[in-house]
Amino acid sequence: MEHFADRTAVITGGASGIGLATAERVGREGMNLVIADIEERVLETEVARLQADGFRAIGVVTDTADYDSVKALAARVADEFGDVHFLFNNAGVGGGGPMLEPDDMDIWNWTLGVNLYGVVHGIKAFGGAMVAHGQDCHIVNTASMAGLLPTPGLGVYTASKYAVVAISETLALETADTNLGVSVLCPGFVRTGIAESDRNLPEHMAATLEEPTAEEEMLRAMVRDLVSGGIPPAEVADAVLDAVRQNRFYILPHPQYGTQVAARGVRIASGDAPLGWDI
Repeated sequence: MEHFADRTAVITGGASGIGLATAERVGREGMNLVIADIEERVLETEVARLQADGFRAIGVVTDTADYDSVKALAARVADEFGDVHFLFNNAGVGGGGPMLEPDDMDIWNWTLGVNLYGVVHGIKAFGGAMVAHGQDCHIVNTASMAGLLPTPGLGVYTASKYAVVAISETLALETADTNLGVSVLCPGFVRTGIAESDRNLPEHMAATLEEPTAEEEMLRAMVRDLVSGGIPPAEVADAVLDAVRQNRFYILPHPQYGTQVAARGVRIASGDAPLGWDI
């Protein structure tokens, strides 16, 4: 995709972190911005700031885990701007625990709903129309380095991100002869609010949330430290735009993990047991 000016971008999870940085980046290329997010107050604040800075932007409160909500987003975009040229299925949450934890199915359902079904819903609601309008366009799906390397202690998060990689690979193969480009974003640690994903828990889960155990709190503290030491979202946004320009499929803003990804392939081919992500 080479042309951005006066075309339209839809970015889920766009009111903060990687989503917001990417909105600002493609906005500087002259794109219309549709920022979708579940956090209404933050969304209103950031869209107002973007508008004050001269960007053509609207905000749409969206629950990406709800297909009807995403279809409503698509209808709003069609009414406001018409065709979509860049779809960034970026909304995501961090969550999970050990695989043998027996009573965490609410966390599984919530995490898969946002991280996995949010991507599926975006593809279903927008993808067909993007191919149909015939102009160059691109979908980027946010996975994670945890979508390429197993992450002990975060089973559901890892499962959701592996699935996003697989979905993206399949979509790329299916649309190879069309006007639609596809990429999957697999970052390591980025300075975002993902370590505080609990703020967006559904009401029924938040009401029954128990105090974390000492072990859980230690894991959370470690994740917070890793996230706070990550790269800035603007670097990821630059990598996303570069990949869209070049129609490059895998977006890996943390090249230092490349040797681990390559070693995973060798172990698969040899039948060896997996190694965890060495962060």
